[in-house]
Amino acid sequence: MDSVTIALHQLNRAIDLYFNERDFICTITLSNSVQTILRKKLISESQARACEDVIFNKSFTTFQQNSKSEPCVSLHSLETEHEWEEQATEVLMKCCENVMKLNLPRSIQVSAFVRAKSKMFVCS
Repeated sequence: MDSVTIALHQLNRAIDLYFNERDFICTITLSNSVQTILRKKLISESQARACEDVIFNKSFTTFQQNSKSEPCVSLHSLETEHEWEEQATEVLMKCCENVMKLNLPRSIQVSAFVRAKSKMFVCS
């Protein structure tokens, strides 16, 4: 199994833990692992595209990491159940966004999470 396949499996399990067991600590821990793997894949693909752009004299674009897209959520600053849930939601959403950016297959869990949380953000 390659690292992306493992990450997708971990993401599905994290979503199951989020919805079915409301285990936000394990959700965050697994999601942080997924986010690390998927970000490495995004950076690798971006670097490959940048090399192709330079070789073929196209525009030069690369994946930019910014402070808002840090790969991991710190567990030390969270105190309430609501804070745990918010952080779990945030990191899962970032993972799902990266699945889409990488054009990876969306599992039933990923589709269900995005659908459920997109409705939540629209209704809020």
